[in-house]
Amino acid sequence: GHWCFARHEDVNSLLRDRRFGRQLLHVLSRAELGWPEPAAHLAPFAAYEQHALLELEPPAHTRMRMLVNRPFLARVTERLRPRLEAIAHELVDRFAGSNEVELLEQFATPLPVIAICEVLGVPVSLAPQLLSWSHDIVAMYQARRDPVVEQQAARATREFAACVRALFDERRRAPGDDLLSALLASESDGNRLSDDELTSTAMLFLIAGHEATVHAIGNGVKALLEQGVDVRAAFATPESSERVTEELLRFDTPLHLFTRYALEDAEVGGVRFARGERIGLLLGAANRD
Repeated sequence: GHWCFARHEDVNSLLRDRRFGRQLLHVLSRAELGWPEPAAHLAPFAAYEQHALLELEPPAHTRMRMLVNRPFLARVTERLRPRLEAIAHELVDRFAGSNEVELLEQFATPLPVIAICEVLGVPVSLAPQLLSWSHDIVAMYQARRDPVVEQQAARATREFAACVRALFDERRRAPGDDLLSALLASESDGNRLSDDELTSTAMLFLIAGHEATVHAIGNGVKALLEQGVDVRAAFATPESSERVTEELLRFDTPLHLFTRYALEDAEVGGVRFARGERIGLLLGAANRD
């Protein structure tokens, strides 16, 4: 029901085109768009999305990004490298003595969730529950969404948010050297993240950071095996490793479709779009153009 763009030039430019955005309700009302009010049973999910950084447009996005970026300065994230490498080695060491390994289950899934838990300051023992909530929420963005998927997503969002709020309450009483504490302390020109923004941001780190990483690892290893790549040579140096990783993300990106709304009347590639129309950006196709 909407136009999709597949050429690299189009997708690359449209991702940066300020005439199009992820959000629409900051320029048009539901009544103007002919959209119904959100279903009551989806209220927890709507509350999460309302403050999720990936769903916002400037100036709300600019303000939140400035506050969230502060704990992610390069010198801070570089300190994480040894621990991330250690987690990866610990998981691989468990393969010893096995004739067969289920990569997604035994490596790709636990690696990012353990890492994100440790960075956030969330007990790793919560990882299985966090994964369950994450899977139920992500189902809302996939095909064949139905009432059962919606009910599960609403429940998962409500329970996940309650868990995150409790963790933030603990950090208020006893701050630590973790991302939750850093987010609580982050300030810019007198601005701070609200409780709802803190909750959605912490949830988003796990949901978005985990899902894409799992699929990037799975797709990447599959491509290396099918293409017959000499893996020892490909990952022989940090420089070659970075090149190969970038190429694997291009070759089979973990997310293939993003949508945008026209924030004003616009013309792209000879096609006219009225304000409020939706377009699709096919990342997988653009990366193979």
